[in-house]
Amino acid sequence: MYKLPLPMTHGIKYTANVFKAIKRGLNLNTHQLPKQPVPDLQDTVEKYLRSVKPLLDDYEYCQTEAVVEKFMQNEAPILHKKLLEKFKNTDNWMTEWWINKAYLGYRNPVIVHSSPGTIGPQMNFREPYSFITNAARIVIAISEYDKLVKSGKIKQEFVRNEPLDMQPYGMFLGSHRQPAPICDKLLHNNDAKHIIIICNNNFYKLNIIDESGIMPENSLKASLKDIIDRSQIEGDPVGILTGNHRDVWAEDYNILISLGNNKNNIKDIETSLFALCLDKNMPQEAFNCKNVSSVRAVQCLTGYSTDVNAANRWHDKTVQYIISEDGCVGMLYEHSPCEGGPIAILQDYVLKYLARRENAARKELDKSFPRATLLKFELNERIRESISQASCAVNELSEDTDMVCFKFKDFGFEMIKSLKLSPDSFIQMAMNTAFYKVQGKPPAHYETASLRRFHNARTECIRSTSTDSVYFAKLLISNDSTQAKKQAMLKAIDTHKKIVSEAVIGQGVDRHLFGLKMIALEEGIQLPEFYKDAGYTRSTHFTLTSSQVAYKTESFMCYGPVAPDGYGCCYNPRLQDIFFACSSFNSCPTTNTEDFANALQETLREMLELAKS
Repeated sequence: MYKLPLPMTHGIKYTANVFKAIKRGLNLNTHQLPKQPVPDLQDTVEKYLRSVKPLLDDYEYCQTEAVVEKFMQNEAPILHKKLLEKFKNTDNWMTEWWINKAYLGYRNPVIVHSSPGTIGPQMNFREPYSFITNAARIVIAISEYDKLVKSGKIKQEFVRNEPLDMQPYGMFLGSHRQPAPICDKLLHNNDAKHIIIICNNNFYKLNIIDESGIMPENSLKASLKDIIDRSQIEGDPVGILTGNHRDVWAEDYNILISLGNNKNNIKDIETSLFALCLDKNMPQEAFNCKNVSSVRAVQCLTGYSTDVNAANRWHDKTVQYIISEDGCVGMLYEHSPCEGGPIAILQDYVLKYLARRENAARKELDKSFPRATLLKFELNERIRESISQASCAVNELSEDTDMVCFKFKDFGFEMIKSLKLSPDSFIQMAMNTAFYKVQGKPPAHYETASLRRFHNARTECIRSTSTDSVYFAKLLISNDSTQAKKQAMLKAIDTHKKIVSEAVIGQGVDRHLFGLKMIALEEGIQLPEFYKDAGYTRSTHFTLTSSQVAYKTESFMCYGPVAPDGYGCCYNPRLQDIFFACSSFNSCPTTNTEDFANALQETLREMLELAKS
């Protein structure tokens, strides 16, 4: 998905050890899974040529065909043979490369660029007691969910008759991304008994699990109230450092842990189960030009600004739950350990727990509650200067992030299915067409395909743009007949369904080409001209990044674009409605999130009318 620096081998081994440690302590798969296949080389290049054709003019396409032919005659068979050897000698030929390339080796800030946010429905905390009560219940819900996972009692999921890998459910709670030069490290603590609570930039460690179980609600509420009372004075904004460029943060990290007790403080953060961010209320002016969902998206992704909540975070922590008195309940997760599906399950679990406890009888706070430990950071002038620089960088990125999030109420996937159409393909073609409407050209469109039917696998790219999708987009904005438009739409949807069906069984394009490239780099083979050709560079500069993350609750996931001139679009399709989170960068003169969102809604309505005609 990303254009990143090359991975370094020193990070790969470390990541492999993390996976092995988790598997030794927890096996959630009752059915064995096959290995992720290496596709047939000829099939891959044929699919590749079909995918780049709508993105190139005739001359460029002829050039790309020549480059592909040369690649197939020279380097490709050699690299493919070596990749097949790696397939035989590993449980998954792609995963370690991918984690280090797409995530741990990614050097841009994790916020906006990599870590997705989850936004729940707006809450109504009528008084501070209600806010503290719900914060305590979030902690208990997550702790109970972690207990459920570790018990091994969660049932293995299936797609039709094929089992899915459940190990990602054991990956995110207790995990942490540790900064390091060039390539970060992924840590995991299977036995986490404490959490980190961040309030007004102050960090606290609270033990929530002992031999008697999870801390009772009344004790937890008293502990949280005590933390809020002790946090009236704003803490040093140390957390802002984690939102900076990864190499800068890695350098600052090494200085930070050399001061006072900071090393132990950070170890407490690294080994915690998750972080709970007790946020300040958002300023009212934030809602002047944006709806509540769009503002909450920025709050969860960046903290909005250093004057509000941007330093009330520790972005290396895999799970940060966010709650504020003005009704925000959301989450930010660091993407290295797993994809969005298990995160969505956790969010639904938490919100259902809150709903079940909503009318529980009010009880007095426990007077003998355990007090959280304040993690007091020692700073020097060098770190204070780094905090100032990181604050500027995070504020600039947050201001540049333009989110438009909304609930599309006209119909949901039930209506689309009633017309015997694939909801995912229908919605993806609407996005694809909306991009064409506002940009006047087809997108290099990345849609995420899960590979959980394979052992220890991550994702494949669905190259959603096709000659058929472009033909439909052009026809839809023309004066052609309704019948011609409908036939073009149905063909575009069918083509997309075929591309999806290939990707989800490990027969896509991008991971195979990525594997061949990694073989060349590791073997010291000169990088083939193929990877410098316009066909490859343009088709991997993803100007539209989309993914379906399904929640049963009124929640949605959001993220930023992966290209400076691109759009991000995540969606949650439900029976009667669809939640969308659209994004672009304000600094790009050629993109506009509101225009894209409006075009998307217009296209969805037009496509439904065509389907009904």
